[in-house]
Amino acid sequence: MPTGSALVRLALASAMGVASAAGVVATATPANAVSSDAYAYLARINHERHVHGLRALTMRTDLNSIAQRWSNHMAAANLLSHNPRLATQVTNWQIVGENVGEGPDIPSLDSAFWHSPGHRANILTAGYRDVGIATTRANGILWITIDFRKPMHAESTSTIASPRTSTTSTTTTTTATTTHRTLRVGSHGADVKRVQRRLHVRADGIFGRITKRAVVRFQRHHHLRATGVVRSATWKALHL
Repeated sequence: MPTGSALVRLALASAMGVASAAGVVATATPANAVSSDAYAYLARINHERHVHGLRALTMRTDLNSIAQRWSNHMAAANLLSHNPRLATQVTNWQIVGENVGEGPDIPSLDSAFWHSPGHRANILTAGYRDVGIATTRANGILWITIDFRKPMHAESTSTIASPRTSTTSTTTTTTATTTHRTLRVGSHGADVKRVQRRLHVRADGIFGRITKRAVVRFQRHHHLRATGVVRSATWKALHL
């Protein structure tokens, strides 16, 4: 991945605001459009998923439309934030997540997402199958929304073809899950190591303050109750 840029801002599920400025000019992109920047970023995240042994994400028309409307909204408002209606706008999901950011270009945004543990966790969530990626440019700033989905059922929604001919998360309770023990500060053992590896913190098997902070960030990013305690909903979102 390229190195980061100080001009890039990202948002986690607890939306971080960016001060607005007068005179912002943003031209809305049609909700069914797919920019070359979006295709470029899809190639980057699918490369990382391939490197980590994960299946590629498929760009879906319905997710792309939702993401495009949100990128247009952020650009027009000059405000970085998460879509508060994501969980109701997206259909047919078991898990849904979102990364948003603003910056000068795709390489800078890509680097910033990759070096942010919460955003990287979305990129490398094994259960995700579908993605919508949308960008809007305004006053030299590129606003991007990436919406991820693990579908409930086999997809009937349309895919978005490549330009070349050859080429905050929430879980439902309707599917069976493996029972895991509850983990909290003071827990230790192999299950703790598995969670630590998934959250990209030192896997020493001891659930301490650093691990709790990583769990809280993950829970917020996946629209879960941010308790720092790993119970069934968090286990399910972790795909462990």
